[in-house]
Amino acid sequence: MTDTAIIDCNANLGNWPFRRTGYNTPDALLERLARVDIDRAWVTLLDAVMLKNVGAANPWLAEMVAGYEQLMPVGSVNPTWPAWERDLAECVDLGFRGVRVNPNYHGWTLADPIFGELLAAAGEAGMFVEVALHMTDERHHHPLVMVPPVAVDGLLDACAAHPNVAIVLANVKNAPASQLARDADGELPGNLYFELSHFESVGGVQALAGELGVERILFGTHAPYYYPESSVLKVFEECDFSEPELAAITHQNAERLLASLQAGGSQP
Repeated sequence: MTDTAIIDCNANLGNWPFRRTGYNTPDALLERLARVDIDRAWVTLLDAVMLKNVGAANPWLAEMVAGYEQLMPVGSVNPTWPAWERDLAECVDLGFRGVRVNPNYHGWTLADPIFGELLAAAGEAGMFVEVALHMTDERHHHPLVMVPPVAVDGLLDACAAHPNVAIVLANVKNAPASQLARDADGELPGNLYFELSHFESVGGVQALAGELGVERILFGTHAPYYYPESSVLKVFEECDFSEPELAAITHQNAERLLASLQAGGSQP
């Protein structure tokens, strides 16, 4: 479908308790992504979000992806859990490059001091931190498990306080992304990235790239919860990016982010 290498920076393995998911094993996911020329993916474990002790999912994820060079595991941490630092240290020992947090499911906000503590620890460990603003559309939530999206209040302050830590917003919609651009008055922190799977409206990726900067956009699908074709169509059919811009969005920004971890910084 494309002549451009693509890294999916937001794919998932495992199960979601409120919906059956297909192609949620390594082999099935890679086969499904390959249909749209996605050859590498960063993967988290869906099961981790609803576990009481999310850290228990990290060895499980490591075992699932062992031997799959195309899959890069992203661990899960809940900084309100006792001794969460041990979970982060285990992710380092397992060779993970980053960790995901779900503040809305675990009862904290980006303005809480605990977020700064996590960023400081991740920076010392040379890891990026991914913040999932949603997991599923709120209209589809189970009536007894209604979880609001993560508010972005406090995020810019956290980015400024921890400039050596790359922060990725996953499952971010247009409104909060634009809000951050306005709040930053056109000067978004260099360590902040936006994953595009939840960007909406025709041409929405290109419009937000204009607000946020192409260098901050990461390609992602939220597969298998979303069809990977959706993100491919958003980028390649609905937009008119130049070849250098496509290369940046589809793989170069992700590669630069990971390279910055090795270099001990996260500025673009």
